[in-house]
Amino acid sequence: MMGFSEFAASLGLSELQLSLGVIGFSLLVLVMIYNAMRIRNVEVEDLSTNIDQASASESSFTSVDGVVGRSEPTLGATDTPISIAAVSSAKIDPLIDCVVALRLPESITGEEILSHLADWPKNSLFTWMCEGLNADSAWESVVITGAYTELQLAIQLANRTGPIGIVDLSDFVSKAQALANALDAEIDLPPVNEVIEEAKNLDQFAAQSDIQLGITVIPREGMWSLSTIQSVATKAKFLLSRDGRDYQRIMSNVVVYKLVADQANFLRDDLSKSNIQYVTLLLDLPRVPYAMTPFKIMLDDAQLLAESLNGNLVDDAGRPLVDEAVSSITSQLGEIYQAMDQQGIPAGSATASRLFS
Repeated sequence: MMGFSEFAASLGLSELQLSLGVIGFSLLVLVMIYNAMRIRNVEVEDLSTNIDQASASESSFTSVDGVVGRSEPTLGATDTPISIAAVSSAKIDPLIDCVVALRLPESITGEEILSHLADWPKNSLFTWMCEGLNADSAWESVVITGAYTELQLAIQLANRTGPIGIVDLSDFVSKAQALANALDAEIDLPPVNEVIEEAKNLDQFAAQSDIQLGITVIPREGMWSLSTIQSVATKAKFLLSRDGRDYQRIMSNVVVYKLVADQANFLRDDLSKSNIQYVTLLLDLPRVPYAMTPFKIMLDDAQLLAESLNGNLVDDAGRPLVDEAVSSITSQLGEIYQAMDQQGIPAGSATASRLFS
């Protein structure tokens, strides 16, 4: 059998050159295997996550409702899954979406387009949408009965999990290219590197604006029972969430803030046991319009709640919530609201609800 040195000589290489070549090839194979496993793991993880999300009514790829806004103002309501035929009622927004344009050679029915979208993921970490230019020269979500001369495909650049990564973006781009090929359409694809950079910048802005503001009520003596808190919340017309973890203050179909009783669950825990050490009101700032003055509403309710429960107001650090602290918080919130307006993503808007989901 030919030895290593003889084999290297037969190729016109030294033993060192051949060794380095073998090592380099091995590393290349390992990288390819790693990338294949990584992509597969992402797909499996997404599938597993989506199955869990379906049972927990979490946000999905085809549903742009955020975590806070999912609860309807009725106890025990359930979400209705959105089918692929009605991809989303939300509008594509270049501020938070990577947009791919498809120019069709002729008018194509929505039924044909949707048939090609049938194998696209109905649940995913990042929301995707498809809109078509109809006969009235208006963009709309593609529907079976429609007919379209142009298409826009979009995938959200970031959400509360972070910016979109190269794997998810590449998968979206490849699917968009496949759709263009199937429809014999011209396609405009933005440079991937620029999209990734844009996603990172959007995520940085979101991180600076993603404020969860809390006001805590603690008992002046002893501890509360869940039944006491439930009674006060019900009389104040709070609505219990479907999972029983919190009560919600809902105004104009907007969840202004949540009321959380320690780590308790109002549907599962013993309501008579006096083991609640605090109640916290939580405002998801970017998801509530500034015009609703949510912090003022939450503060007023917190003061009434403290009176009803014989408690004291404290901040997140457990310090008494004095007037100076309230003024400071109000000022800081004003700056955040202003920054969101300047970014073109005002608090409580449809775009903000998608970004902060």
